[in-house]
Amino acid sequence: MTDNEHMAWDECPDSEECELVCSFLELVDSMVRDIQHLKAETVRARYELCKALDPEHERFTAVDLLSNFDMPSYDNMAYQEYVRIYYDGGDPMSFKGFVDFMNRLAKGIDDRQY
Repeated sequence: MTDNEHMAWDECPDSEECELVCSFLELVDSMVRDIQHLKAETVRARYELCKALDPEHERFTAVDLLSNFDMPSYDNMAYQEYVRIYYDGGDPMSFKGFVDFMNRLAKGIDDRQY
């Protein structure tokens, strides 16, 4: 980070109204939506692979498709500030709509929401 960048961030005493901080939050929000999309694509691919490996769907379950795919707790200070300002403290990676969508997707129900 250059001195000029550091000074620009320091000029934002009220983070909710600073253009630099708002731009940063929009970038993070875009990245979160990308992560949600990539997680959905991963489950879609796993589902199709499981169908090919087990046509009777007897071996693989939704839990298998979502394994090693827990919604991590993002304890990074910047992420916490993002969820505080953008979503009043709610984490979009664990919003009910997204979690429910992922569970439906793991069962083969895909409404292409993400």
